[in-house]
Amino acid sequence: MKVISPIYDWAYALTPRKQTTHLILHHAGESIASAEGIHAYHKSLGWAGIAYHYLVRKDGSVYAGRPIGMMGGHTKDWNYCSVGVCFEGNFNKEYMTDRQLEAGQELISEICAKYPGIIVGQHKDYNATACPGENFPFALLISPDDEGSVENDEGTPSDWAKSACDWAVEKGIFKGDGSGNFRWHDNVTREELAVLLMRLEGEA
Repeated sequence: MKVISPIYDWAYALTPRKQTTHLILHHAGESIASAEGIHAYHKSLGWAGIAYHYLVRKDGSVYAGRPIGMMGGHTKDWNYCSVGVCFEGNFNKEYMTDRQLEAGQELISEICAKYPGIIVGQHKDYNATACPGENFPFALLISPDDEGSVENDEGTPSDWAKSACDWAVEKGIFKGDGSGNFRWHDNVTREELAVLLMRLEGEA
């Protein structure tokens, strides 16, 4: 995949990582976050610079951060053995775009291929934090094929979309087919989309 590699002015020399056993996923905690902006912010904290090895932006573009072989600064007590990937956005408040999800899936797949047996986890699995947020689609990122097969067999929304679907039902945007079936995983026709938009405006 194409990775954009900015030129960073590191505050001090980076340390090579001697082992790689974990891949840890984060969110930026901000709706808009650039690699250069994160780099400047992390330097202001007294760090060498951007703490993550990659940043995946909402438009699907992927930026390199620290060189992949260098120690990161993203997860306390785990930087000596982990690669850190950050996703632009605050997933306590918003949802991941399709382009960002697809780019994240591809990036994670490539890192896993580079380091066979690597364990993929979320920041909150290792430190006392809410990162990467309750709306973060972790299962879709690490097992897109498996998650897809589960979705097709389930009559309920996927975990990452449940709160949004509950909201749509509560607002009367989704009303089901009269038998309790909301067809969560079906495609939507333009006719159905027009009806949904009218409901959103309170006109249907």
